[in-house]
Amino acid sequence: MNSIQEETERTLRTGNRIASVDASDALMERLKGIPSTVRGGYEKVPKKMVWAVAASIALLIALNVLSARDYAQDTTSEQTDTNGSYFDHLKTL
Repeated sequence: MNSIQEETERTLRTGNRIASVDASDALMERLKGIPSTVRGGYEKVPKKMVWAVAASIALLIALNVLSARDYAQDTTSEQTDTNGSYFDHLKTL
């Protein structure tokens, strides 16, 4: 056997010496109590905060719709104004 195979065998044999350890009763009780503490965390968010976030999202959506509508109107009005003079772009200066 070469050195790589010997090291692999040695590593595999170390697994035979490892024994599992039983968890203590205190640890098991703490682990069983985790779901009840997580459920209590969801109730701590104030209703006022939830409504504020919902209103903010609704306002953001409304502003996006309005700006998209105005942008669409501006682009259609620019397309109809293409019949103007060659030097119309200088009027904005």
